[in-house]
Amino acid sequence: MEVRYETENMFNPGLINKQVELDNKIQEFINIASHEMKTPIQAILTYSELLQNNSDKSKPAYIKAILRNSLRLQKLSDNLLDITRIDSQIMGLKKERFDLNALISWVVEDFRSQTENLEYEIGKIGIEFKPVGQIFVNADKCRLEQVISNLLGNALKFTQEGKVSILAEKKEDNVIVTISDTGRGIKPEIIHRLFTKFFTLSNSGTGLGLYISKSIIGAHGGNMSARNNVSGLGASFTFEIPIH
Repeated sequence: MEVRYETENMFNPGLINKQVELDNKIQEFINIASHEMKTPIQAILTYSELLQNNSDKSKPAYIKAILRNSLRLQKLSDNLLDITRIDSQIMGLKKERFDLNALISWVVEDFRSQTENLEYEIGKIGIEFKPVGQIFVNADKCRLEQVISNLLGNALKFTQEGKVSILAEKKEDNVIVTISDTGRGIKPEIIHRLFTKFFTLSNSGTGLGLYISKSIIGAHGGNMSARNNVSGLGASFTFEIPIH
């Protein structure tokens, strides 16, 4: 008996065009919604910061909650916009020459100064970064700050005690940044899924941070990876980008 395959059902240009049109509409909606969210979020964030910085020592606890959740909304809005840019392949980079070690130091100090506004208690976890000299790169400073902040935040979130260490080093024409923690580590069976869209290990996460971070590093011509530490305690996330 001759077996015949209905190839027209396997490849239907009409269905493909409809799917592309639907995807475009979804991206357009996300883009518009994210922009519309930015104005009220910024207003809430500004006023909650004013309340938080008020010298009155009897500030109620809900002020911190308002500020914390405002920051979460702002991050979600920014992530949705980034996803739209990545999927549409319109994420541009504004490159400049700067000292990467100085940027990492700034991010670390910023984390240390915002212990009350974050979702974790930094006071119980040490952040260790000892820069050696200067490492100048030609890259998008704001985007690399975003990547470092995301990786550092994740390391702190999944570390109950101990420390988070950051190491930046030059290797030939590349710079390698590794953020290691003493947390619970990564289950081997999910390591390959860590950088996929919407995959998260946290009950409160969206699963966008690592996907966006790896996309940013990829746009710089670099790569990002994760592994469990040889010591058996915690995990390390590493990204590598060209210096020039």
